[in-house]
Parts: sequence; structure tokens; C-alpha cells
Amino acid sequence: MNTDPVRPVRHAALTARLLLGVSLGTALAFALGLFGDRHWLLDLLAHWRVQYAAVLAACAIGLLLLRHPRSAALAMLGVGLLALSVLRYGGAPLPPAQAAGPSLRFVTFNHPGGQRHARAIGEWLERSGADVVALQELDSPQTVQALAAALPSLPHVHAHFGRWSDVTIFSRWPILQAQTVELVPGGAQAAKVRVDWQGQPVTVVGVHLHWPIGADNARLRNAELQALAALARDTPGPLLIGGDFNITQWSPVFDAAFATAPLTDCARGQGLVNSWPSFFPPAAIRIDHCLASPHWQVLQVRAGPALGSDHRPMLNELVLKR
Repeated sequence: MNTDPVRPVRHAALTARLLLGVSLGTALAFALGLFGDRHWLLDLLAHWRVQYAAVLAACAIGLLLLRHPRSAALAMLGVGLLALSVLRYGGAPLPPAQAAGPSLRFVTFNHPGGQRHARAIGEWLERSGADVVALQELDSPQTVQALAAALPSLPHVHAHFGRWSDVTIFSRWPILQAQTVELVPGGAQAAKVRVDWQGQPVTVVGVHLHWPIGADNARLRNAELQALAALARDTPGPLLIGGDFNITQWSPVFDAAFATAPLTDCARGQGLVNSWPSFFPPAAIRIDHCLASPHWQVLQVRAGPALGSDHRPMLNELVLKR
């Protein structure tokens, strides 16, 4: 039997110190992430705003229960600031906007692997009513063929295989032009097509940018983002850019790259739409994006189901503005 009345008090004090330390560490991580354009390690801290808010909220509740109201209030202040920044970008989830004309459905999906899940992917894409699909990390022509067989409603295909060139585009509509574009020397190669969408030429660019681990990889990824912004400025007419960017909307690098580009993040104002990792929702963030030229109005953006990948497919539905 524990007869020492001091021990519970000590445990409570240690728990309060631990919660306060976690709160301070979380706030520091968020603050350092704001300087992600200075170093790739700091940029890795920029992507977890929702998770930071959840951790601070849990710490605030614990501190309040342990009768540390001032520390709890400071933690809740951090929650409020993070929540405000998330709401300013994502907004509250809204019902899909009403289309003023025919809508185009653009799906992006990073599916690392072979033919094993081709049938399930094809069935979901067929049900989605996709007009254009940009798939990343298809490993061979045989995988493309397996997917093509599962996608009878998207018969037009542009595929190219090479180092940092793993984007394949499937289209319901005829492909008028197709090319593989090296974004920067030694960097990722984008698949660029021009499709005849109901008589309207539309340019679609599928990308899979470098992952951000390591200084060289991060430098290439950042240069690829800048190249996409330049591509948007040089491309006339309706344009969509989508795929795995390996960066979130919270990164200052992402924000700086597209600050002056004629592009809009399709998921902005669509609530929280996350794509990775599909196997652990509490850590989910959005590194798969769709960027649209000013010609488009976004109707909805939503994540699809897990289809054998660590990413979820992203369905973006848009309509041309009048």
C-alpha cells in the first residue's frame, strides 16, 4: 500500500513539466518551420500544422486537469493561432459548387508498384468519371498496359519512362500534343499534354517532383517548383498542373514559388483534404496537388480511397469560367 502522500504530488508535477515541455517543443517546431526556405531540415517542420494544433490541445487539457491554468491558456493560444491559419487557407468544408457548364474531372495518383492493383485502380477511376488522370511511379510499360486494359473510358495515353520520368497520363479525350519536359537540368521530367476537351484545348501537366530529404534533393525540388511557375506563365489557355509535389501548402517554399504565378491551389477553401500517408490518418498531410490557371473555377476537391498505395488519389472537379 502506498502511504506516501507526497508521491502523487510529485507525479503530477513531473507530468505537468512533461506536458509543458511538449508544448514548448511543438511551438518551437512550428516557429522553425516558418523559416523552411532557409534550410531543408526546417522545411520538414513546416508541414504539420494540424498535428501541432492537436498536440497543443491535448497538452492544454492535461495542464488544465493538473491545475496549471496559465500554461494551459498559453497552449490554447497556440491552438487558436494554428487553427486560424488552417481555416484561413482551407476554410470550412463546403458542399460542391454548382457548375455553370460541363465540368472536367482531373485525378492525380501516386501508385508505386506493379500490376497487382491495376484492376482496383481502374474500377475506381471508371466510377469517378475522370476526364484526365495523371499517375506517378508506374514502373513499366506492362503496368501501363494493365491499367489501360482496366480503363476503357480513357483510351488516350501518354507515357515515358526514364530517370525521374514516371508520369503517365490517361485521357478520355483525344491528345492533340504530348511531350516530356525536363523541368530543370537533372531534375524531374513532367508529362505535358494538350487534350481536346469537348472542342476546348486544355493543357494538362503531370508531375512527380524530387522528395525533400537531403540538401541536393530539396534544392532540385525547389527549382522544379519554380520551373512549374515559369511554365504556367508561358502557357496560354486553360492549364492544370497536378501530381506528387513532395511538399505541402504550409511550406514557405511552396508559397514563394507560386506567389506571383498565374495559378491557384485547387484545394484552397475546400477544407482539409489530405493525401499522404494513407495508412496512418492522424499524420495525414497533402503533398499531392492540383494547380489551376485563372480560367478555372473549382467545384470540389476530394481524396479517394486507399488503393494499395501510401498515397490517396485526388479528384479535382473544375469548370471553365464564363
